[in-house]
Amino acid sequence: MSTMRVVIAGGGPAGSTLGALLAKEGVDVVLVEKTRFPRHHVGEALQPAAFELLDFHLDLRKKFEQFGFAKKFGALYLWGESREQWSVLFDDRLDGNWESLSKEELLAGDFDHSWQVDRATFDRVLLEEAAERGVEVRLETSALRPILEGERVVGLEVEGPDGEKEVLTADFVVDATGQRCFLGRSFELTENIEDLQATATYAYFDGLGGVEAPLDRNVQLVVTVPEGWVWWIPISEERTSIGVVTGDKQKLTPERFKSIVQRSRVPYDGRDPVLEEGSRGKPFRHAKDWSYSHGRFVGPGWMMVGDAACFTDPILSGGVDFAIRGACNAHVALLRAFEQKSDDSLLAYESQLSKEFAAYLRLARYWYANNRSIDGMFWEVRSLIPEDSLETPLRAFKYLTSGRLDADAHFRIFTDAQEARIFDQLGVNRKALKASLEKARERIRKRRMKTSTRH
Repeated sequence: MSTMRVVIAGGGPAGSTLGALLAKEGVDVVLVEKTRFPRHHVGEALQPAAFELLDFHLDLRKKFEQFGFAKKFGALYLWGESREQWSVLFDDRLDGNWESLSKEELLAGDFDHSWQVDRATFDRVLLEEAAERGVEVRLETSALRPILEGERVVGLEVEGPDGEKEVLTADFVVDATGQRCFLGRSFELTENIEDLQATATYAYFDGLGGVEAPLDRNVQLVVTVPEGWVWWIPISEERTSIGVVTGDKQKLTPERFKSIVQRSRVPYDGRDPVLEEGSRGKPFRHAKDWSYSHGRFVGPGWMMVGDAACFTDPILSGGVDFAIRGACNAHVALLRAFEQKSDDSLLAYESQLSKEFAAYLRLARYWYANNRSIDGMFWEVRSLIPEDSLETPLRAFKYLTSGRLDADAHFRIFTDAQEARIFDQLGVNRKALKASLEKARERIRKRRMKTSTRH
């Protein structure tokens, strides 16, 4: 395994997680990142499943706990036909009960939660973890073009901080460049989702209050407005991220931003945003064209992970979750490809990613439709989740949007791959073993039928 080499373009959550996982297995990994960390990134409200995967594979939970990120117990919504606030909290024990707790009781309890993070810190921790695991990290190094032999990608041309160009050869090249979509645009595979194009204007504020106790500043708040919707995300005791998403593809002026936020009923007292480092003197930031995908996610010698592969919409806070889970699935697929000396295992990765993207795309489209009730959304997505998760519409919705459905799918993929590797190492013919087991089960079934007939 140590003779295999992977070059990853992009050092965000997808690239760093994949690099750390592959290096853990003895793969030679080079990761190139065009910026110098820490660097700003939007997307602070994370889902529980992302941390479950990072803890399972890389034992990172305790490391993240020490940074003082705000615990996230779920989200509050002012959305849909009714303007009554409703909650989606990760822990079922809080359903209909959270208002009876004090803030101290909530924070001291063992309730399921995620974190609302400072992405500059979060992303830096993941990149450092990759380096500690043995990944060769090259910062301020840009991916210029893929190197091909016939139809197969065999390397990457990069440009270092001094302007010197170099070709990095590889058994596999992974695009984790986020919305830059390096390989997708190189191969002209990018497909915009035209009905889900939007522009976000956002900024950071110090000293704002919170929602009603006990959730206070330990929850995400999402509110619809005539122009679109507003997010309110506390990322620490003092710092709050506020953004306005509109469908008109226009950047908001500071005056219009403040007017919309003041009408939205999120905790906001009209103060000016904080001037963030690296903002070039402009505290208001913008992001656009949220939704896109690609005609393919894998090919000969290459694959895409995270936002480099696809992104639907920020409404369900699934970007980092997709990135980390995609990296976990990609590492399983790559290890199998190396062991089998074939790219066939990549098709399973592509199929799973396509399935997850389609599910989130359906959710996002339904979310923006006229009927935005939780019961209605349950009927929209009921075919996507196991029957044992359908006890109530709310629990089904939480199972899907918290990332747990797809995390469970990853754990099944990982377990199957581990079993397959063990069988391969032992020289066991899995098809023959499966056939033998089926014959044994049939003999047992017939024996039981004969026994029951005698009695």
